[in-house]
Amino acid sequence: MNTLMMNISTLLIVAAGGVFIGLQFNRPLRWLSVSCLILLSVTIPVAGSNTWLWINGAVGELSIVSLLFLTGFVLRSLVGWNLIESQTRVYVYFLILLTGSMLYPATLGLSQFDPYSLGYGLDLSLLLLSLSILYWIFKQHQMAIILLLVVAAGETGLLSSLNTWDYLVDPLLWILSPVILIIMFVGGLRRSKTAA
Repeated sequence: MNTLMMNISTLLIVAAGGVFIGLQFNRPLRWLSVSCLILLSVTIPVAGSNTWLWINGAVGELSIVSLLFLTGFVLRSLVGWNLIESQTRVYVYFLILLTGSMLYPATLGLSQFDPYSLGYGLDLSLLLLSLSILYWIFKQHQMAIILLLVVAAGETGLLSSLNTWDYLVDPLLWILSPVILIIMFVGGLRRSKTAA
């Protein structure tokens, strides 16, 4: 496995955990929360190893989309920079929900067709590239760029996997996508009620 990408995945998970713990505080205390959690994850032992290595081994490499979303969450909370617009996040989470619903049950043998095998050739990369062009034409530039990043990372072999699906979606992101979509929908309803 690609150790650098595993460490980046672990760093972003720990940083997101620190941000989540410090959400009720102001930004300087969030920075402190993230720093303390990273320090604790490197020093506290779990099952004969430190927490950092345990998370590293349990999670492994996250997909490019997960890395982008975690980076966006951490940057938005710590410095106020919105890396990915909320509308784009909804589109991506919906795409992840659909693709994961098609992909993961099939890989468990629940259907005769195995879409995971399509990720080893150029078929899935070409499909994602075509989708990104369509998104660009319809003025969804961030969505197009995210798909282009997935294809570029897959073609350069940034992760240890040779399958393009692993660059687009991972099980953790797929499991969380319906929950996050519901939270975003409920938050949008609350904002619309307070505005009215």
